[in-house]
Amino acid sequence: MKKLIFILIGAFGLLILLFSGFLITNNLSGGGDVNAMLPPCTVEEGFPILNDDEVTCYWGMSKDILEIPDEVIAANVDVNIKWEKDNVWIGIAEANEVDKCELKGEYYECPKDSINILIGGSSSNGEIIWNPEPGEYRFVVGGDDVQTLQQFNVEWGYNVSIKSGLAMVLMVVGGILLVGSVVIILKMKEN
Repeated sequence: MKKLIFILIGAFGLLILLFSGFLITNNLSGGGDVNAMLPPCTVEEGFPILNDDEVTCYWGMSKDILEIPDEVIAANVDVNIKWEKDNVWIGIAEANEVDKCELKGEYYECPKDSINILIGGSSSNGEIIWNPEPGEYRFVVGGDDVQTLQQFNVEWGYNVSIKSGLAMVLMVVGGILLVGSVVIILKMKEN
């Protein structure tokens, strides 16, 4: 019976070794593209002769929430977001920032500068590289105060790999279980 237990422990150690090797050599990746749009500005007309129309522009926030699970702490996650349209930007904010915005159908309209942008924003220059932590997030778009509707294409991609420290720990644990069980089984045969 003892021999069977140590055989199972050794098999479990071998599985841990194989699993950690698989995690090290196989990354999870993907991507795509999406059309983004700035919310239209509102115009309050002033006196036509004075040309003093009051233009109010907004930031747009995604309706969908991007949830990053707690398990991400065991992985290296890189998210890359790119766009080629001038005078627009993308940012990432915590999902609860939506309380400062108003729902407008498929997106939220937010007063400019009312959202705390975690990454990206007006200084992002057409690209964001984000290493997310667990939490709930929403995407935010903004740009120059222009009355015309601005649509632009956004390319995104991600790459996920296990943290090397965790992989090494798994390999060591698997190796100890495998080698230890083999040594004990060999000693049991001698007796």
